[in-house]
Amino acid sequence: MKSVNKLFNETLLRIRARFQLVKEIQDEYAENVDAIRELANSDERVRLIIQNISDMVTLVNKQGVIIYNNNAITRILGYNPEELYGKDILELVHPDDKERIGKRFSSLVNRDGIGHLIEFQFRSKSGKYLLIESIGNIQLNNPAFHAVILISRDITEKRKVEDAMKASEEKFRSLIHHISDIITIVSASGEIICQSASARQLMGYEENELRKRNFSEIVHLDDLPGLLQSFQKLIVAGGVSDLTEFRLLDKDGNYFYIEAQATNQLDNPYIRGLVVNSRDISIRKKAEEERKVLIKELTRNNADLKQFSYIVSHNLRAPLTNLTSMINLLDFNTVTTDRSMKLLEGFKLTTFHLNETLNDLIDILVVKDNTNIQTEPILFEKSLSKIIKSIQSLFTETKAHISSDFSSAEFVKFNEPYLESIFQNLITNSIRYRSSEREPEILISSKIEDGETILTYSDNGIGFDINQVKDKIFGLHQKFHHHPESRGIGLYLIHAQITSLGGAISVDSKVNMGTTFKISFKN
Repeated sequence: MKSVNKLFNETLLRIRARFQLVKEIQDEYAENVDAIRELANSDERVRLIIQNISDMVTLVNKQGVIIYNNNAITRILGYNPEELYGKDILELVHPDDKERIGKRFSSLVNRDGIGHLIEFQFRSKSGKYLLIESIGNIQLNNPAFHAVILISRDITEKRKVEDAMKASEEKFRSLIHHISDIITIVSASGEIICQSASARQLMGYEENELRKRNFSEIVHLDDLPGLLQSFQKLIVAGGVSDLTEFRLLDKDGNYFYIEAQATNQLDNPYIRGLVVNSRDISIRKKAEEERKVLIKELTRNNADLKQFSYIVSHNLRAPLTNLTSMINLLDFNTVTTDRSMKLLEGFKLTTFHLNETLNDLIDILVVKDNTNIQTEPILFEKSLSKIIKSIQSLFTETKAHISSDFSSAEFVKFNEPYLESIFQNLITNSIRYRSSEREPEILISSKIEDGETILTYSDNGIGFDINQVKDKIFGLHQKFHHHPESRGIGLYLIHAQITSLGGAISVDSKVNMGTTFKISFKN
């Protein structure tokens, strides 16, 4: 009985051991199944990632035949992934790049590892060539691939942008290097970062020869304090500085004047400095100095001439008055000889003309020297009536007619004596230079035009050829007719009186058809 129990127990142990072994095998199988399932899931994830990345993934065998494409090839080149299977990749490369890419591929297939970025033109499904940037990973000896893995992307638009930026940069670089102005970039500490090539022409320095030097080293000491103040103000406030004039030292050790303006570009990552645009103004400064000297000389000469005119007019006035009085006291009835009579009449006429000339000179001096001319609103009609009354005898003698219309502009802000003088000179000229074929007609009107008061004066006199005298019409002592009473003073005075108060006068005339004056008064 004991032996039977022993045998049973041994058998039971063996059965238990077999069950344990079966359980271990089942557990190991279950683990392998999970691992296999996990591996399959991982491979699927990798496949999905490769299929959906934005770059093209292409596998090419040792002969250059395409054996795989991801989905990106459809978006970029228009092909279905399977459409290019079995095709030689060089058939799709642009003829200009085919030889270069073929040599590159042949030199790489016998090596392992990652190659270098290459660019070439690749034909899309539409037939258009796109610029492709690609990098290869040689995995021909890897049993998992046996292929060259190409990662590629379309850089056509990127290259266009880069080329446009490069062309633009080159354009502006060329522009900066060929303009006459000096372009200088200065750091916040005053160090010269770079300078355009024009510095050589203007200053004698080679391009960037002044680089890393402080700008204060080449500025005239007298100009430096003000320039440094402007420099610090620009750094703090930003924006654009005012135009500043100062002197710079050229390579030969001479100072010359420049005019400069700076723009704060310290926050611009491409510049990080103050951009200074400067130009040589030495010629202008020299001209200004010469002009100042000339103005000073002319002012002194003008003052001397005025003083001389005052002295002459003052010193001549008394003896001329005496001469006039003496002539008026002479009794020509007591003159017994013709020769004496002619001498006295010539003396009287000469004295009369000398008196007129002196009066004209005084009138001109008054107009030219008066810098504080009083103006007030004046009625045209009132001023004209006053003059007509004073020369009524001329109208009666010559049968002259005058018509006026001041309804559109009744008054003007002007100097009253000047306006009366203008009317008197114009009217007496019209009567003096009247036509012998018709009675004198004078038309005067006024209006407002573009905010200015315009006075138009016309007559039907003998006129003159405006093309011959247009540059002399308002000159002093300019005569256009051989009239015995013509002195060439009236129009000069009119022009001086009008322009002294900011106005203007123009004239139009035709021979034997009359003359028209147009006067613009500054309101």
